[in-house]
Amino acid sequence: MSGPAIRVGVDLVPLSRVRTMAGTDGGRLLHRMLTPAEAELSRSGAGWDIHGVAGRLAAKEAVFKLFHVTGQPLPWQSIEVLKSPGEWPCVRLSGPARRWAADAGIEAVDISISHEEQFAVAVAAGATARPPLEEEFHAQQDLVQR
Repeated sequence: MSGPAIRVGVDLVPLSRVRTMAGTDGGRLLHRMLTPAEAELSRSGAGWDIHGVAGRLAAKEAVFKLFHVTGQPLPWQSIEVLKSPGEWPCVRLSGPARRWAADAGIEAVDISISHEEQFAVAVAAGATARPPLEEEFHAQQDLVQR
């Protein structure tokens, strides 16, 4: 296999789950899942922006899926979903997330977030010059041949 491999992650978060987290212990769990910069972007005078929080959580999960790590918890504070100067969502990696991205050969991550009345969804994509592991390659080939 030659050329870059594209990795894609997707996640869906019910807004009802975020409402519950926001209403429990003053949103303490949300403060553990969001960095201070993310929390600032996700709050207003009226409280938590439930749609914005759900979108950020979905994006963090989607980005985590790009790394193909097993047996590791999602490093909530190491994947930041912020706003670019043009107001588009962007990702900043640190700590374990940055290390796993480097191990996977992923140099940049793009995300897209959407939300509606009941759910937020996020898609993350990253390109890597490294070919997939041999077992991943064979599993992909089996799917293509079906």
